[in-house]
Amino acid sequence: MGNSIYTIFMPRETFSRRRNAELVAEALVQLDIPAGVNERHDIVVDGHKVSGSAYKITSKRAYHHGTMLIDADTEILKGCLSKKRMQKKGIVSKGVESVPSPVTNLREYSFTVDHQQFCESVMNEFSHAYNDGVPLKPIIFDENSVLPEKVQETRDELLTWDWLYGQTPEFTNTAETDFEWGHVNAFIKSRHGKIIESEITTNNNKGIHEPTITAALSVSLQGCNYSEFVVQQAIEKIETEVPGLINSENCHIANDIEHWLSDRL
Repeated sequence: MGNSIYTIFMPRETFSRRRNAELVAEALVQLDIPAGVNERHDIVVDGHKVSGSAYKITSKRAYHHGTMLIDADTEILKGCLSKKRMQKKGIVSKGVESVPSPVTNLREYSFTVDHQQFCESVMNEFSHAYNDGVPLKPIIFDENSVLPEKVQETRDELLTWDWLYGQTPEFTNTAETDFEWGHVNAFIKSRHGKIIESEITTNNNKGIHEPTITAALSVSLQGCNYSEFVVQQAIEKIETEVPGLINSENCHIANDIEHWLSDRL
């Protein structure tokens, strides 16, 4: 993929966005790459970002997750991060919005820099900043490694639904499409991974099945965990709570909506 991924994990009281960014920037300077940190705490070279960061702050711990562009395809990257792409998906979030910035690769400033060099330089700076200059001994893991107990505990926590979705900022997702039986609009609002508001409507008011199924799904979705499988779960809830509402005459409507929204959620 042409980029390296790193995470700095530490107690909250010692965490500083700027200090961490400066640590990684200094690691690049040691590789003869003229990196610095701008006012938004971005790691930049000649005004171009070479790293993106995301942060997770809890009551006791802080996580700084970052990427470093070594030799990535920046054209593909721009396409993935464009606002137009997000707008097409219909997602509007109350989370911290990314600021569009020009990017570049480290390879533009060094023909020899690679993942290994980057890792070793960051470890060296980390040891100076947090380990009194005592060299760090890296631990290499693969799929057959037995993880230390504390690492296993942290890994298990990071795989939980609460960690992955439970603290997600509020956002809305809107979409519309056409089926043979009518036009459909969908509006879903989620907070902390739970759907708190949903409305699925159709312009087909001539039949009884279309508005009935869309209204039932609107109600059933509320309170469910947001995921690509949530419409199927809502259908199962309807079948349990209102037996017979979804039947052989209208199940195709529910299935059409489920297949469509599973790709949009």
